[in-house]
Amino acid sequence: MQVNSTYRDIWRMAYPVIIGAAAVTILNVTDTIFLGRIGETELGASALGGVFYFVMVMVGVALGTGTQIQIARRAGEKNHAAIGEIFDHSFFLLIGLSIVQFILLAFFSRQIFGMLVGDPQVSEACIQFLKYRSFGIFFVMMATAFRSFYVGIASPKVWGYYSFLMAIVNIILGYALIFGNLGMPEMGIAGAGLASSIAEAIGLIYLVLYSTNKNAIKEFQLFRFKSFNKELITKTISLSAPLVVQNLISMGAWFIFFIFIEKMGKHALAISNITRSVYMIDMTPMWGFSVAASSMVGNLIGQGRQDEVITLVKRIIKMATAISIVMVLLNIIFPVQLMGLFTSDKTLAADSYGSLLMICLAMVIFPMAIVCISAVSGTGATRTALYIEIVAILIYLVYLVAVVFKLKLSLEIAWLAETIYWLFTGVVSYLFLRSLKWTKIRI
Repeated sequence: MQVNSTYRDIWRMAYPVIIGAAAVTILNVTDTIFLGRIGETELGASALGGVFYFVMVMVGVALGTGTQIQIARRAGEKNHAAIGEIFDHSFFLLIGLSIVQFILLAFFSRQIFGMLVGDPQVSEACIQFLKYRSFGIFFVMMATAFRSFYVGIASPKVWGYYSFLMAIVNIILGYALIFGNLGMPEMGIAGAGLASSIAEAIGLIYLVLYSTNKNAIKEFQLFRFKSFNKELITKTISLSAPLVVQNLISMGAWFIFFIFIEKMGKHALAISNITRSVYMIDMTPMWGFSVAASSMVGNLIGQGRQDEVITLVKRIIKMATAISIVMVLLNIIFPVQLMGLFTSDKTLAADSYGSLLMICLAMVIFPMAIVCISAVSGTGATRTALYIEIVAILIYLVYLVAVVFKLKLSLEIAWLAETIYWLFTGVVSYLFLRSLKWTKIRI
């Protein structure tokens, strides 16, 4: 349960999460690949509906990250009983959150998209997607508690298995339900939502069975819930609240980005969905290093080895950047093949090339930024991470308003916002880590 700051340990922590993130990316990108064969309306709607759902998921992930930070610290101290108690309280918090999120997704999506989306066809397609997709929020929130547990105790490989199982189920069901194959009804974009929800349910069942068979429930005293611990709840919320707000405004800004792009037309929205899908593929390995940074920093601090944190962060940045450069080179060398995955429309694929170059530029900065902001959270300085995020988002949105509405510049210039956002986030986060102010934080 204790980690070191070696390249070997970094990779041991990162690679299972990378595999899991790859599977989640496949799950999300599958919808784009399938719906790109139907039309621009469905392709654009899946971007808006998918990002809106992802906003909900990231709120839960933020709550889970607060849990993970505590578990990683207790793992460094080898305090098994405390880990079980943290998990139990987090599990019930996430169930409560999922109920609120389901109500929002299932009963208010029509009003939200009707108000924000100008094209009625795109708006209706978003609603059809979320009609079935909303049920998945229960399963993914409960699974998030398991994610926090396994990553926190430095055993993330189970998350990779879970994610890959979900991806395989989603591909099969998406192929069947979107197009009406394998004896299933042809549901179009609604089928994409249903397939993903079923995949998440099956994934959760796997996590429960795995934990039971591996004696994790018994060893760490999970699901005991002996009594309500107000102090623990307060600590979890205190750590998580800034992360919840941080993820909410971050993903909210991502959602607003697509709302802005929708005002530029269906074609621009379809291009942006293709670009988003490529971007997600490129970012996939980085999430593994991000999770490794957050968890390993907390674990080292729990061991009393604060002096190794900066060295650890630098090593993670080097590894993440090397992989990111490889991803960028693949984008540049094989753009036609890459775009061809998401659409059979050659004009649409060709028009997406400029935006592809913009995300390549962002990917040069992204590894350093995501590792540093995750390390800041891992130290327990979640409020500082929130403040950095707020300022970065303000810069991001001001830039987009100027480019899209005031200057009416091209879609490619709008996508440059990603580079600006990550550059600010990375530099400020790194400067905070170097200041060593986080060494005074107690969890």
